[in-house]
Amino acid sequence: MWRSLASGTGAPLRLSSASAGVRVAGARRRIPGGRRWMSVRPMTVEGGMPAAPSPRKKVTIQHLHQLRSTGTPISMLTAYDFPTARALDTHGVDITLVGDSLAQVCLGLPSTTLLTLDEMLHHCRAVARGTAHPLLVADMPFGSYQAGADDAVRNAVRMVKEGHAEAVKLEGGAEVADVVRRIAQVGIPVMAHVGLMPQRHVALSGYRVQGRDAAGAREVYEAARTLEEAGAFSIVLEAIPHQLGAFITDKLSIPTIGIGAGPGTSGQVLVWDDLMTRWHGRKAKFVRRFADVGQEEGRGVQAYIDAVRDRSFPRAREEGYEMGEGEWAKFLDDVGELQEDHRVIPVQEKQRVAMSM
Repeated sequence: MWRSLASGTGAPLRLSSASAGVRVAGARRRIPGGRRWMSVRPMTVEGGMPAAPSPRKKVTIQHLHQLRSTGTPISMLTAYDFPTARALDTHGVDITLVGDSLAQVCLGLPSTTLLTLDEMLHHCRAVARGTAHPLLVADMPFGSYQAGADDAVRNAVRMVKEGHAEAVKLEGGAEVADVVRRIAQVGIPVMAHVGLMPQRHVALSGYRVQGRDAAGAREVYEAARTLEEAGAFSIVLEAIPHQLGAFITDKLSIPTIGIGAGPGTSGQVLVWDDLMTRWHGRKAKFVRRFADVGQEEGRGVQAYIDAVRDRSFPRAREEGYEMGEGEWAKFLDDVGELQEDHRVIPVQEKQRVAMSM
């Protein structure tokens, strides 16, 4: 008996009933006798031909709403340069965020509030060059939207025209609702951000969890509702109790992206350097290290230094370029340095000769 499943190509996939409950496409499977094996066979369609993977489509706001409605978690990560953007694009991230955290992790500044609009635009352009499929969102730097709606619209337009961002993100509650509304009205999608707002860390007396008491929770909830009504297409919930994150997500009709807001949000976001262990500042509770790139970088740099110092790098023939023996002899003759064996005295030998004199 066979069961048909829909494939990305529209053709049915056939699975034997003997493998009921079995994972497909490279997953670990259990077979009679208790043995386990790893499948390396691609799924096939009628006729035994491998099923061609569906080409990845551009992530749109409509697609994000579809993911939310089907309960499919949305993945979002920060990127600040071309190679990181390419990695996110290649491996299937839904939203790429050019976060103002680049102030700290890339530019060495002590706070996101010191980041300028021109610096943000520079990094946006680099990320845009490496982004084809994810929705590209960029943070509006501190000071670029607080002076009023007209100023905010003007700067948001720059983010799109000069930075090539597809949407902008800004922090704040009801006090920025008019700014969100005005930016959205000119056709620029806005992602809101409530809860812990890093651009206001001084006013908040540090990077503190928000909404821990009833009054605070209601303030965060009402801010989220207000921003949705103002036209935000999505909202980031940062550093709030997980119960509140799930509650707000259930009450809104737009996707929520959590960072320290629990598993009940529509999606999650982390800073690239946090998840890759390349940032060695204070680790927030909600950060999980998914790789240790920092340690590997350290090993690589140290190995390089050691190889340079012991002269094992570079190897002359394997990692260098050759010159014909006749041409080399001709060169030496031209510069008056012709030696009997047509070779140059090695650096180490010259050093020994100099030391013995």
